[in-house]
Amino acid sequence: MVKKEYAMRKTFDAELQELNYEMIDMAAAAEDAIDVVTESLASGDDEAAKSAVEVTRHMDEMERDIENRCLRLLLQQQPVARDLRTISAALKMVTDLQRIGDQCSNIAEISLLLTGQKQTSALAHIRTMSQKAGVMVKRAIFAYVNRDTDAARAVIALDDEIDELFRTIKAELVELIVENRQEADQAIDLIIIAKYLERIADHGVNIAQWAIFCVTGEILG
Repeated sequence: MVKKEYAMRKTFDAELQELNYEMIDMAAAAEDAIDVVTESLASGDDEAAKSAVEVTRHMDEMERDIENRCLRLLLQQQPVARDLRTISAALKMVTDLQRIGDQCSNIAEISLLLTGQKQTSALAHIRTMSQKAGVMVKRAIFAYVNRDTDAARAVIALDDEIDELFRTIKAELVELIVENRQEADQAIDLIIIAKYLERIADHGVNIAQWAIFCVTGEILG
């Protein structure tokens, strides 16, 4: 009986490790999507924008695989409290990662409309915002993989910078619309992109909070 329980636990631990690897792979895909979108905003490169859309399509399949593994672990095994935290956090985080992918795809599609458009200070701020949001997501993933609660809390603290950038961008673009109606379409596109970036940062905060939950059981937010 003891040997059987030991074997079951060993199998369960191996499954948990596979879950961790799958989470890392999906996180890497999200990082790639953010990097490519940032490049497309910085360079106006159509190919970079199209590449971001392709990257995010693969994330749909990754999400389904992770959810299926989590459900198998819950139904076929008898996880202890720590295991339940890991599995439930993975289920929540995979949703955040998928939404990051969706938002990157949306940004890429809008950036295709901006090719050849006039450069503005708001666009420069959006590039900065994109870079900062990308850093937040990468650090949140690092915190999860390494079970580093200090790194996770540092990510949460960065969200104020993103919120301030969004307010700055929104104010600049509203002023642009008031002063020059001909720039309204581009300004609206940029506001939408900035809002998507703000949401990506929010998902980074969510991932950081779930990384903390994995270690401590503490639910933030």
